[in-house]
Parts: sequence; structure tokens; C-alpha cells
Amino acid sequence: METGFSRVRFNNFRNIEPREIRWFPGLNLLSGLNGAGKTNILEGINIISGWGPLESGTRIKSLPSWGSGTGDVQLTGQLYGEYKEIIKVKISGKCMLRIDDKTIKASDLRWKIPVLSFLPCDMAIMEGSASYRRRLLDMLLAILVPSYAERIHSYRRGVRQKAALLARGVSCDAVDRALLPLASWIWRMREEAVSLLSDCLSAYSELLPSRTELFLLRGGAGFYEDTEDDYLKAADINRTKEMALKTPLVGPHRDDLLIEAGGKPAAAALSRGLRRRAAIALILATSDGILRKLGKEPVLLLDEVTSELDRDGRKILFDNLSARKGQVFAATAEPDISDFPGEVHIVVRGRVSCANEDR
Repeated sequence: METGFSRVRFNNFRNIEPREIRWFPGLNLLSGLNGAGKTNILEGINIISGWGPLESGTRIKSLPSWGSGTGDVQLTGQLYGEYKEIIKVKISGKCMLRIDDKTIKASDLRWKIPVLSFLPCDMAIMEGSASYRRRLLDMLLAILVPSYAERIHSYRRGVRQKAALLARGVSCDAVDRALLPLASWIWRMREEAVSLLSDCLSAYSELLPSRTELFLLRGGAGFYEDTEDDYLKAADINRTKEMALKTPLVGPHRDDLLIEAGGKPAAAALSRGLRRRAAIALILATSDGILRKLGKEPVLLLDEVTSELDRDGRKILFDNLSARKGQVFAATAEPDISDFPGEVHIVVRGRVSCANEDR
């Protein structure tokens, strides 16, 4: 089943001109100089899809900026397909989502119109910090399992409470008992996600120079296969160390996704260009995992995805994107876009025009 946006309207959102923009069902390339507004357009689509700002920690009050004199942001997107539902977002202190004039929760909207966003920092998934790799798993699971986002939010709140107790030198046994079922469940979900990604990744051998394998490394644990037993054992072993360091050392907040190429860590085994290709393969595998589980092609938001790719890498990427039935929004500041196989939209100072309007 194809999903995507036929049009999106931006009102008072960052530097984007207040107007309606129509989109192609397949590949859409946003081309323009740095600062033109390409990433802001991707962010607006991300918000309409129930995800919020692209950068974690972004405050809602920083979003309005066109200069209309109001602090409210309004975003409207119409889906293509049989029903052509209209999604409306109003941001005024908080974010309110409606679809066909009925209020909808973000978790339900993410399931209805699955969207995967990847920023330039996500391309460093091979050599970057573990947080990038956890984000990949969390993004996938938040779409596949509607309750996942709420549970991981509850878990993170519990970890903050534990950190506060450790800072005061207070026993954390009660918090660990409360965290146990959440941590155990999140570990099980993440291991299922890693298994799904591993299976889907096998389809992208042309992007991968050697056999690539994925493993979940449980944070501070790994003593028992059973997730509850593992958390209890790890918490007991690390109790004294946590008290000394005054920080929680056990649980999903310290997980890592191990990526091995040819039996070695990918960050060490692959060149920078090959790491970039492997990151793209993971993005495409994540998309395939959603299609396999939900029967829906997710919309892809790709910011500067062609950066650091050689000509062969670009061709492989474009061929794979063209083969998908889902919608893609890709942004680039590179001047040479002649080989892009979709619709090209030129972005200049927040104004968007279609390069193919005369066709």
C-alpha cells in the first residue's frame, strides 16, 4: 500500500514561505544552498507525521519565524490514496494533531503514515555514538509498536529518577524494581527489531562490501538470555559502581547496536565511503522492515543523503530509491543533480519552485 503526501501547506513555520506545495508520489529532491530552507521543509513534514521537530530537544517556541506577528504554527498535509485524508497541526504552546477534523494521537498517526527521517548525523551511524544506533531501533519500533514510544518515555523518566537518587546517595532498589518490566520489554522489542533489520539487510549486498551482521549489546548486561534475569543480575553486579559514579549503568539507555563487517567492527573495517554506503543500506533495510510488518511503504526524509558518495554509490542509491513504491523527500546542497531520477524542487530563501513545471 502506497502512502505519502500530495500537498503540504506551511504557515508561519521557520523561514518557509506561507504557501501550499504539491509533491510527486515518488522521488522529490529539494535542491538549494545551505540555509535555503530544505531541512525546514523536511522538519515540517516530520511534524505533520506525528514525530515533532527533527532535532531532539528543540523547543516548540523556536518554530515560528516567518514574521506574521503570531506565535502559532499551522501545518496542513493531504495524503494521497483512496481516502485523501487531511492532517492538520497547530502549534501554540503545545502541538495539536487532527486528521479529517478528528483529534489523533501522535502514536496512531505514526502508524497510519509511517515516516523515517535521517539527518546528516545519522549517516555516522557506523562510527558515531551509540545514541545514533539506538535512535534507529527506536524509530523503527515506534512505528511498528504504537505503545513503544510511551513505554520508552516512561523508562527514561525512571532512569532520571534513579540518577537523582544516586546523586543523593540514596538506595535505588525500589526504582530498579519499577524499571525491571520496562527494561525487560524494551530489550525484547529491540532484539526483535535487530533480527528484522538483519534479515532485510541481506537484500543490499551491492551497497555492502562484505557480510554485515547486527547484534544488540544490552547496556551493562549480557549475563543471561532471559531479559528479566539479565536486568536483575546486572543491577546487582553494578550496584556499588553506580553508587560510586552516581549514574545508572544498566538498562536500554546504554544499549548499543553492534555492526560488524566481515567479522570486524564496521567502523574499523570500512573506509569512510563504504561506511556511508552501509549506513544507507541500513536506512533502506529499516524501510523494508516496516513494509514487511505493516504492508505500507514508509515515507523517507533524507537530508544530504548523497554527501560523500562517489558516482557509483549515488547510482546504487538512486536505483534503490527508484525501485521503491513509497514517497521520498531528499535534500541536497550539491550543484550536480542531473542524475536524480525524480522531481526536482528548487529552494531559495524559503521559497519553493518545481524545476519541472514546464513539462
